[in-house]
Amino acid sequence: MQRGSFVSPSRRPGSVGKRRNGLQPACENCRKAKVRCDTTSSETACTRCRMRKKPFICVFLDAPMTRTKPDASLEKATLATPSQPQSESNSPGLLSNTPRSGHTISTVSDVPTTKFSYTPGYLGSTSYIATLHHSELPPSEDSIEKDISKPDPRHVSLGVDILRLLPDEKTCDILLDYYLTNTPGLTGLPRIATKHILSSIFIAFGSALNFPHIDNDLEKISIQIIETGQSYYRDPDDAKEWIASLSGSSIRWEILGLLYITFAYGIIALSASEYAVIDERLARKNQKVCVREMKTCIEKCIELSRHSLQPMFCNLLYKNLLLETVLEGDSSLSVWNLHHELSAIFSAVGLHCYQGTPTITLRSEMIKRLSAACFWNDKEISMFTGRPPALSHRYYTCPLPLDIADEVLLEGGERLQLELDALDENGWNQNGEVYDATRFRRMAVFAAIQDEVMELFIGTPAQFSIERVHSLKARAERIYAQIPFLGNITKDDILNSAPNFMMWRRLWARLDYVRILFLLERLCVERGQESKQKLLDISREMVDLTAFVWLQRDDRLSKHYCDDYTVLCFGMPSTGILCTELLKQVRYPHSYPPSERLPKSEVVQSLSFMVGFLEWIKPEAGNYKLCRHMSQFIKRVMREVFDPTPSEEATGEDVPMQAFDIGAWDFDGIDDSD
Repeated sequence: MQRGSFVSPSRRPGSVGKRRNGLQPACENCRKAKVRCDTTSSETACTRCRMRKKPFICVFLDAPMTRTKPDASLEKATLATPSQPQSESNSPGLLSNTPRSGHTISTVSDVPTTKFSYTPGYLGSTSYIATLHHSELPPSEDSIEKDISKPDPRHVSLGVDILRLLPDEKTCDILLDYYLTNTPGLTGLPRIATKHILSSIFIAFGSALNFPHIDNDLEKISIQIIETGQSYYRDPDDAKEWIASLSGSSIRWEILGLLYITFAYGIIALSASEYAVIDERLARKNQKVCVREMKTCIEKCIELSRHSLQPMFCNLLYKNLLLETVLEGDSSLSVWNLHHELSAIFSAVGLHCYQGTPTITLRSEMIKRLSAACFWNDKEISMFTGRPPALSHRYYTCPLPLDIADEVLLEGGERLQLELDALDENGWNQNGEVYDATRFRRMAVFAAIQDEVMELFIGTPAQFSIERVHSLKARAERIYAQIPFLGNITKDDILNSAPNFMMWRRLWARLDYVRILFLLERLCVERGQESKQKLLDISREMVDLTAFVWLQRDDRLSKHYCDDYTVLCFGMPSTGILCTELLKQVRYPHSYPPSERLPKSEVVQSLSFMVGFLEWIKPEAGNYKLCRHMSQFIKRVMREVFDPTPSEEATGEDVPMQAFDIGAWDFDGIDDSD
C-alpha cells in the first residue's frame, strides 16, 4: 500500500487543523526542512517556497508522520487477495500452508486470548523492583501479564519437525541406556526419573508418535506441548509430583530437548553393527548425519523454550554446550557463544544464589547440582582458553549439594533424615560411597578455588601476592584431605581401586586437584622465584595420570566422548613444562643442580605415551586438529633431545624458569579444511 493512501493532501493551511502543540501546520517543504512555515490562509505560498521557486501553492498533509490504521474492509480485501505478498514479520500468523518441513499448518485468525503470569527472571537487591518488596507496603494484587494467543504456526511447525525425528520407543530405550551407562547422566534429573519421563511420552501420546506419522496428530501434540510451556508456573517440591510435572502430557520442550541430548550421545556411542539394527529410519542414514539431526532438534527445542526462565532450560543449554564441545571442539567460536549464553541464563534463572525451598527435597538438590555443574564448567572453559571466567566466586552463594544418594532423596521422609544425620561435619557421606551428588559437591568446591587461581593469573596485579598463593595451596590440600573417598589415598591407591567406576571417579578428582596445585606451583616459580622441583614433580604426575587414561582405554566402561579434551586440558600444560625443562637440561647440562634434573628416560617414555594418546584421537573428535598439532610439537622436542642442536653453554648462572612460550606451538593450518 502506498504512503499517500494514509494521508489527506490539502492546498491551503486553513483546511488543515492545528497541530497538537497548538501551532499552525507547516507545508510539506518546510516540514521536511524542519523550519517554521510563515504562510497564512490569505497566501498561496510561504516565503521559503517562493524563494526556491517551488509550486505556487503550498501543500499541506494531515498528520504526515502518523500512519493511520487501514480500514477493516480494505484490510480484509488485501488479505484475501492471493497476489498480495505478506511479510512474515508484519503478519506471523499468515504463513504458507506448505512450510519447508513439508507438513501443513492450519491457521485460525479469531482466537480467544488467555493470560498467564510472566516473570522477568531473578531480580537482585539493586533491581528496579527491589524497594517495592517491603513489609510496610501492601501486597500488590497486580501481576505482569502477557497475552498469549493461539501458538505461533512457526513454532508449531518447529515442534512437528522435532517430533518427526523422534526415534521409535525401542530405539529411544537403547540410546538412553547407552547414555546412562557411558556418562554421569543428565545433571538435573535422576537416572530413574529420566527413564520414567521417556516411557511416559509414548504412553501419553501413543500411536501418534508411531511411523508413518500423521501430520495432523503431530501438530496437535506440538500445540499441546507449547501450551503446556506457556501455562507453566512453578515445579512442585514433592519428588513424585515434580517428576510427574515433567512427564507424559505435561512434557515441555526443554525436557524433550534433554532427551534428544541422550539420543545424540547414544548414537555416538553405538558401534557400526549396533547402529545397523536400530530404528531403520535412522540406520538408513550415515551415523554422523543422524547425530547432526539430533543436534538440530536440540537447537529447535531451545528456540521453543526461550520464554521459559526455568532451571530445566538452563540444564538444556548446559548439556547442549557439552555436546557442542564433543562435535566442534572446545576452541570453536560456537562453543564460546553457547558458553556465554549459558552464563547469562544461569544468573537470570538465579542459579548463582539458590532461591528454592529451604527444605531438602529431590528438586532442590537437583537445582544445586545443576548450579555446581554450570559454575564448574565456566572454570573449565576459562582455564582451557586462559580467558576471564564469565561467573565469579564473589557472587556465587548457592549451597553445596548434599552428599546423598538419589534413591534417598526420592524416598524422603525418615530415611532422608537418617542420611542427613549421618553426614560428617563437612557434609560428606561416611559410608565409603561415591554418589552422583558426591561428584557434583566436589566439583563445586574445586571450582571456587579454580576461580581464585584464575584471578591470580589474569587478574589485576593488585590481586596477586605470593602469600595468597600459599594460602590457596594450603586450602586446596585441606579440602582434598576432607573428602572421604580421596583423603590419604595415594596415586597408586587410586590406580588399584575397585570396582572400576570407583577408580575412575577417584582418578578424575585427583586430576582436578593436581591441576590446581600445578597452576599454583607455576605462580610460585614464575612470579615468586621459588624452586621448580615441586612443579616438575606435579607435572610428571599429571602426565602419568593423563597417559593412564589412554593406556586403560579398553578397560573403561564409558565411551571416549571427551578424551581429546582430557589430553589437551590436563596433559598438554604439564607436558609443555616437561618439554621446556628437558630441552634446557639437554642444551645446558651444567646449569641445573642435580636435585632438579629430570630422569631423561622416564620423561621421554611419558612423552611417548602422550604422543600415542594424541594420535589415537579420531578425526571425528572436535579437538582432532589441535591434538595432531600438539603431537607434532612433542615429536620435534623428542628429536631435539636425542639429537640436540649445538649451542653455547650457559656460563655459571642458573637458567631461570620461564613461562611456557605459546609461540613455540605451530598453529599454521589449524583451520584448514580436510
